[in-house]
Amino acid sequence: MKMLTATTEEIDDTTRAVEDILSQLDLESNLLAHSVGIMTCYNEFIESGVVKAVCEALPFDVVGCTTLGNGSGGQSGLLMLCLTVLTADDVFFSTAMSSSMAVELNGPVTDAFRRAQAGLNEKPALIIPFAPLILQVGGELIFNELNALSDGVPLFGTIACDHTEGVGQSYTIHNGVCTKDCLSLLLISGNIHPRFFVASISENKIQKQKAIITDSTGNLVRKVNDMTFIKYMATLGISRGDGIEGMNAVPIVVDYNDDTTPVTRAIYMLTPEGYAICGGAMPEGATLAIGSLDYDNVLETVKAILKSALAHKPINGLLMFPCLSRYLVLGLDALDELDAISDCIGENIPYQAAYSGGEICPVYDNKGHVFNRFHNFTCPVCIF
Repeated sequence: MKMLTATTEEIDDTTRAVEDILSQLDLESNLLAHSVGIMTCYNEFIESGVVKAVCEALPFDVVGCTTLGNGSGGQSGLLMLCLTVLTADDVFFSTAMSSSMAVELNGPVTDAFRRAQAGLNEKPALIIPFAPLILQVGGELIFNELNALSDGVPLFGTIACDHTEGVGQSYTIHNGVCTKDCLSLLLISGNIHPRFFVASISENKIQKQKAIITDSTGNLVRKVNDMTFIKYMATLGISRGDGIEGMNAVPIVVDYNDDTTPVTRAIYMLTPEGYAICGGAMPEGATLAIGSLDYDNVLETVKAILKSALAHKPINGLLMFPCLSRYLVLGLDALDELDAISDCIGENIPYQAAYSGGEICPVYDNKGHVFNRFHNFTCPVCIF
């Protein structure tokens, strides 16, 4: 399989934007028997009509979403559209977009998955979802539904995000159709053997003091060490009154105690009872520790995970969805992680990196078995 990439910063002129993309891809020379496009972009590319025009100019399906910032081919930026093309003779692609999930989740996700699956002659080897940012639904619920439907097939994907304060202009993309409440889905089968890598927080940024989740349901944590969540946080000196200062910037590292890589969770909100609603599953019996993330650690972890990923040869390309919280930590140097990705990968390996509102990436146990997980504060990498 080959991975082709192209970028454009032409937001206003649809003709020039299409010319930018097509000239970089050189489809006539590079396309193989089966192809698909993966698009991430600043949301104004949708409003100006560029996304629709580019999708209409391509002879294959396109999936994707809006992002806070992205990069590809050595270019990084906030006001940018990135397009990756996966093309092969022995790899097969099938896509679908769900109906609205604003009211009901299971039916739309199931229908979209089955329609995409019907486009393949065999079980998919990889599923790449682009999920909408719907606060009342949550990325973990969408992930859980897909994980159940796929029977454990590796899931590597992202939740749409954007640059606005309320992240209310986030869209998913499917063949030029852009929506705020639909799932865009890509299923891949055939001769593809993806590998997955996850970086979140360095060990030295995680408190040594561990605790046990003793009462929880899904992503709701009621008690830790038999204390309400807020009382436990008070024992660490983190809570203040009935709240937690800088709550959304406090990473919680959760070990499922099943020999898989620990995952990192964000605290979304606290309830009046002192419980925590988190960005992903917080199972009873899991161990948690509080971490911290700063500028140096963002760059340290992304460089370390890329060093590990790039050691696995051969590599046809990389796809990365770092968490938007990592972008926010960078402050005035907001593009430094994307620039570090470019510097680490170099000019010879195609890649696409886009900031994420929630990361979906498998982890491995010590026997090499794959388990799908939903993440926060993380930079996940998929190599093809």
